[in-house]
This record gives sequence, C-alpha cells and structure tokens, in this order.
Amino acid sequence: MSKKSHRHSGPVALVTGGASFLGRVISLHLARKGFHLILHYQKSAAEAKRVAVEAEQWGVRAVVVKADLSDVRKIPILTKAIRGPFNRLDLLVNNASLFYPTPFSTARPAQWQELFNLNLFAPYFLSRAAAPWLKKNSGSIVNLTDIYGENPILKGYDAYCASKAGLIAVTKMLARELGPDIRVNAVSPGAIFIPRSYSAQKRKALIARSALKKQGTPEDIAEAVHFLATQSFITGQVLKVDGGRFLN
Repeated sequence: MSKKSHRHSGPVALVTGGASFLGRVISLHLARKGFHLILHYQKSAAEAKRVAVEAEQWGVRAVVVKADLSDVRKIPILTKAIRGPFNRLDLLVNNASLFYPTPFSTARPAQWQELFNLNLFAPYFLSRAAAPWLKKNSGSIVNLTDIYGENPILKGYDAYCASKAGLIAVTKMLARELGPDIRVNAVSPGAIFIPRSYSAQKRKALIARSALKKQGTPEDIAEAVHFLATQSFITGQVLKVDGGRFLN
C-alpha cells in the first residue's frame, strides 16, 4: 500500500489537544501505526489542519474538531465527530491540558476551577461519553498525567499538581469501572518540555536528578501511549516515562 492511499478500515483514535506540542507527536505516531485520527483542538486550527495533512501521508484518514473542553457541555461535539466519519472508536487519548503557576499566596479560585475543568473533569466526562464506542471494540483510554501529580514538588503550581493527582486517581477508578471491556491507563511524563524560564544551570540540574541523566523526548511519550493502547493485559497503571527521576 502506498503511503498516500487511504485505508477504509482499521482502528480510530481520538486525541485531545492533538494539534501541537506533545499531542502532535502522539497523533502522528499513532497515524504511522495505522490509526485513523480525530484531532481535537481549541485554538490551533491551522496547526490541526497541518497535522491532519501530515497524518494522511501514512494512509489513514484524519479529521479535525474544535471544542473548548474547559466546558464539559461541549463534549457532545466530540462524540458527534465519532459518529460522523468513522462510527467507531478504539482509543481515547486525554492529552489536552493547561499548565500555569498558581502560587499559594496569590492563587484565585477561578484559576483552580479552570485547571480542574480541563485537566480533570474533561478527561473523566469524555471517557464516560466515549465508553459506548470503546466497548464495542475492546478499546482503551490513555490519560496524560505528570510525575508532579504523584510527587507534587513543583513549587507554585499547586492547582496543576492537584489536577494531575486527581487524574491519576480517575485513571485507576475508571479501570475498575470500565473493565473488562475497556482498559484505562496513564502515561506520566518527566522532563520532556522544560519551561523556557529555566536557566541553563537549572535545566542541567533538573536533568542531572534523573537516573539516565538526559532529557526525554516527545517520541518517548508517544511510544508509551501506543504501548499502553495495544497491550491487552494492562489496565489501571500509571507508566512513568521520566528517565528514573522518581524511583520508588
């Protein structure tokens, strides 16, 4: 089969925040593995279209869908997209996320609400909405959490860490709730995207804390997502991809 021919069968993945940064790499990795794509975006319309075009070079179909997932009432927009071009779903990747500081002394309730809406509530309610389609194909859900959800030592990012801790709990809870038909796991990235505000010295020190003494790549995370999506006897697990930053 040539790379430009379209398959008319095969698994379908919905990737939230699939247009940029980590979501883009996950989406394209899944396309290379034969997944048709539903690419969710909120603001990055041009980027989403570019990812769709690039994905289709691998012989799959990709559609883009706009929705503001900080408002869970918009989730039906995505379920409508599942019914439309494919009428099936094999994988849900809850990747869309917000990340910004909420220092203890100045954080506002609205900031906590915004971070929890997108980082925790949206994955939970989207998982519930997608479950009927996933169940038909013994599909799976992969949530993108964070090592700071398990070890909240990132000072000044209280709401973000708490929202990701909640998503870890939801991952395990949904694994019980949706089994045996649907598997639910999470990938917990380490030092992949280091904040630009970090000095060279601070970046070097952060990397030095890991056992492997190197920074991870978005491809490392994409490979982990695909691994969890295709392994039939793993559920309720949080896979740290952190180079050994936090060894138990």
